[in-house]
Amino acid sequence: MSPPGRTKGETRSAQHEGTPVSVDGDIELALRQQRLLLRSAALRDALAEQSEALAAPLATADGAVASARWLYRQRAWVVGVLVVVLVARPRRAWRALRFGWSLWMTARRVQPWLVVAGLLAPTPPRY
Repeated sequence: MSPPGRTKGETRSAQHEGTPVSVDGDIELALRQQRLLLRSAALRDALAEQSEALAAPLATADGAVASARWLYRQRAWVVGVLVVVLVARPRRAWRALRFGWSLWMTARRVQPWLVVAGLLAPTPPRY
């Protein structure tokens, strides 16, 4: 049984009690909602397709992070190997150390540019 003043199928919540019922408005709203849902699905598909290009670089970055974490956990072994190389081949070890130092200094010089470009988060100052 319908509430008084309404035809069958026209219902309103208590929150909207007293507002006129507009079937055309409800249909328009449902159509707009359906169009928005379809557009959202299309945008999600496009985003998934476009993000496939990032899969390989992100996998490489994940591998680099995993390697760095492994090296950190195995730091005693890493230091031991470095000491052996330093004792066995000091000239090659010093060459490698100079190369590493130059890479470190280059990274330090480039870091502000990367922050400005938005490619790197700024580091807090050390006190």
